[in-house]
Amino acid sequence: MGLAYAVIGWILAQIAEFAFENFGAPEWVLKSFVVVLLLGMPLALLFAWAFEMTPEGLKREKDVDRSKSITHVTRRKLDNVIIVTLVLGVIYFAWQQLATDEGPVNTVAGEPANYQPGKRSIAVLPFVNMSSDQEQEWFADGLTEELLNALARAPDLLVAARTSSFRFKGSGDDIPTIARALGVAHILEGSVRKGRDRIRITAQLIRADDGFHLWSETYDSKLDDVIQIQENVALEIARALETAMDPEALERMVSVGTASVPAYEAYLEALAYGARGVDTGDEDNFLRMIASLERARALDPSFAAANWRLAQAWLNQMQVSSIGSVLTNDTPAERREKFRDAIDQALATEKDDGRKIRHRAFEAWFELRLNDALRLVNEYLALHPNDYDALELKLGLLMDVGDYENAKLVAQQLARIGGDDPQSLQWAMSTLVFAGDTTGARTMSEKALERYPDNAFVLYQAHRAFLWDGAFDIARPLVAMIEGKQMAAFNVELVRLRQACADGQIEAAEAAFARIEALAENDATLDLWIPYHMMNQPEKADAFLSHFDEANLLYELANHLSYPYFDPRPFPNLRTLLERQGVELKKPIKIPFRCQQDS
Repeated sequence: MGLAYAVIGWILAQIAEFAFENFGAPEWVLKSFVVVLLLGMPLALLFAWAFEMTPEGLKREKDVDRSKSITHVTRRKLDNVIIVTLVLGVIYFAWQQLATDEGPVNTVAGEPANYQPGKRSIAVLPFVNMSSDQEQEWFADGLTEELLNALARAPDLLVAARTSSFRFKGSGDDIPTIARALGVAHILEGSVRKGRDRIRITAQLIRADDGFHLWSETYDSKLDDVIQIQENVALEIARALETAMDPEALERMVSVGTASVPAYEAYLEALAYGARGVDTGDEDNFLRMIASLERARALDPSFAAANWRLAQAWLNQMQVSSIGSVLTNDTPAERREKFRDAIDQALATEKDDGRKIRHRAFEAWFELRLNDALRLVNEYLALHPNDYDALELKLGLLMDVGDYENAKLVAQQLARIGGDDPQSLQWAMSTLVFAGDTTGARTMSEKALERYPDNAFVLYQAHRAFLWDGAFDIARPLVAMIEGKQMAAFNVELVRLRQACADGQIEAAEAAFARIEALAENDATLDLWIPYHMMNQPEKADAFLSHFDEANLLYELANHLSYPYFDPRPFPNLRTLLERQGVELKKPIKIPFRCQQDS
């Protein structure tokens, strides 16, 4: 009887949880129901001990003639009830696990759109700036980014990508439509009103399928309380989504890492500038991001998140072939010193052991300890499989060591997990191009453009993907769209050069190349290696890069390893380093649509 009660009670609790949640009952109702079930257990056992069911009805056990007892019959019936109930329970449990574990599936990666989003999945919509000063827009955007970052630290929460929800900024779409587009079951939305020393933040967690508010709160407080408010919002959301993490882990997860409100404000400003830079292609935003991170770090040197973001920013500045690199007036030695200082501080101030592994992986990448970096990033991804920064690092490392097959798999994984993030998508698109899957890159680019037709980075990578797949006519209209963005003149001219070469318009290509050389006369940091290859002048390309090898700036030189037409053999210092680590030196290919084709 005790076993039957326990099994039936468990089933009733599961049914009650489902029913109460869908009827919008407060949380205390379910808790009260469970308490009643628990209190009923000793009463049921006492009743079963004192009474017995007989053909004449219920009787006290002491009044039943033992020779006429039918307990053997009722026992078998109870056994059948227990077995049937257990089978139903197992079926329900399996169904519930499938519904919970099924994450958002992104159509960008070529997956079907008719999925059921996971129970623990959420998108954070941009918080609306209600302040009279529109210059405070960065604060609302930065707060949105940091809330998303805090939630994304929980390994069992599926969070739509860090920039995905910004395409719904100011949108009139309803919550179910947005949730379906982002592949999530819940939406967090809110607003911020900031003025002088006061702040008012409202936040609502909404279940997408029925619009029910699972949690909502309004905070009207001093500006000094903004850090505690942000941490509290993230904590309440994680609890409402029933994360499996223990309370202490949850608190570490949402911790901002600073008690300084001015430092936190500078950090939010940096996050907002970074997101805008990716969206518009305006490189000045990356400079503003670095300045804001430097200010946050100066205000609180122990601010681990600011130290980490700053280390990332300085590492990006040394990736000389990438958009948004080498923007400051620092010498290569000064950039290296600033990266080392920031990564050392990030490691010294970081309290989470898992994130320290990620930091060490990036440090190993900078030092070109490629095998160590791969080992560390895999170790970190085992703890945080949905971390976009770590997946992007793994992609870069796999391309550096020439493991194209695994790079293709990780690119598809990144697109599947971060398919709502333009920055992650452009990483995946470029990887597929250079790993030889031009058809896959073209398909991914087409779907990315459906989602992000105005994103500068997506347009740039899609144009190159179409050219590599031979779809010159599809690529051509993108040139004018890229010209209308705030992308650097060098990158715009490079797009024109690529298209002119693909179309066989040699005069137009030579004119674009001349403009690139003119830009380089005024900016010696511009990487002419790709334009030289476009003009089918590989010797000049290698000569241009030789100073990196001679000056032992091997990270900057190794930044070209991901290009399949880069040959490390002419650079003795880099070649020796790669051979020492067992990296296979692949024979380089030639750009298929370059100008001045070989006769």
